[in-house]
Amino acid sequence: MKILYGITKSNFGGAQRYVYELADEAKNKGFDVSVLCGRAENDKTSDNLLIKKLGVQNIKVTPIDGLQRDISFTKEISSFFQILKIIKNERPDVFHINSSKMGALGAMAGRLAGIKNIIFTAHGWAFNEPRPLWQKIPIKFFAWLTILCTHKTISVSEKIKKDMERWPFTKNKLVVIHNGMSRFNLAQRENGSFTVGTIAELHRIKGLDILLIAWNRFIKKHQAKLVIIGEGEERKNLENMAQKLGISDSVIFKGSNLENMAQKLGISDSVIFKGFVDNARSFLSNFDIFCMPSRSEGMPYALLEAGLAKLPVIASAVGGITEIIENGQNGILVEPEDAETIFSSLILLTEDKDLRERLGTNLKASIEEEFSFENMVRETFKLYN
Repeated sequence: MKILYGITKSNFGGAQRYVYELADEAKNKGFDVSVLCGRAENDKTSDNLLIKKLGVQNIKVTPIDGLQRDISFTKEISSFFQILKIIKNERPDVFHINSSKMGALGAMAGRLAGIKNIIFTAHGWAFNEPRPLWQKIPIKFFAWLTILCTHKTISVSEKIKKDMERWPFTKNKLVVIHNGMSRFNLAQRENGSFTVGTIAELHRIKGLDILLIAWNRFIKKHQAKLVIIGEGEERKNLENMAQKLGISDSVIFKGSNLENMAQKLGISDSVIFKGFVDNARSFLSNFDIFCMPSRSEGMPYALLEAGLAKLPVIASAVGGITEIIENGQNGILVEPEDAETIFSSLILLTEDKDLRERLGTNLKASIEEEFSFENMVRETFKLYN
């Protein structure tokens, strides 16, 4: 069987990890595997990491230079015809596409090329992000068209499925397969200070500004560090800001609005922006509490990783998070934008070690039972036949 995976960006977020792990597993099972993805113009540490990791595994990658997350009409047309040409040359038995941009362009190109099995994985819907209504309506329309052009659409959470199943002709195309996680090794703890942490791309949708507002109150009552692992698309501007502030030597990477807010709140000494860290999950052993204050989510890998690391979690009650966390049983759920409840939850967990251990233990058990990598692979590969 010949499988072609497609995804918009070549960094290494959750969707890229999904593609990498499925492609690697398919290759190990003897399938003919290749990957089609966008390629960043700059080659920073985290840029094009998917391409580099696939290369290490000797998996063929075909990059498209014009394919990017931001919308550009001329580039979309060029990308579409590049995708169409590649598909016609490759003639895959299965074209498994991921992310909104590749999903829309790839599904239409796949239909025109006569591909017999087009599968799209919806890791989240862009219309659930904080956007004006005039943007959400066309985005949802194109999401619907993407589903119509595929033979099956995988939703990584029940919430993602419910968002689209009432649209015409979509219900029988949608199937839920949760992201799965394999066990991994943790690094030895590097420090003894009490640490709250998160792993996220530094974009507004991740709600880290809300966490900083809560942290401003929390740090006045407790000595602790807030460690944020990840970076965003504004890195160049942020590095310039760090130089102007004279703090670039002490901080590896800063988020633009986040760093500015930290400075204004006077909490920058307690906030560490680590930037991109390869294999970041191995450093979860340095955290005492994990926070995910997102405004929108699909089925976040970082949360599954935190659970397998046996960490107590404070997370927003959005998207697939509510399918992982049962409030008070294996974590704490808060409403998005609710800095007050994040603050009180931080106080509660910091002062109650037994509660931290109970929530972390319960979360690890539920993830091992319900979100296994083996189940994700098995159910996904069934759709390839």
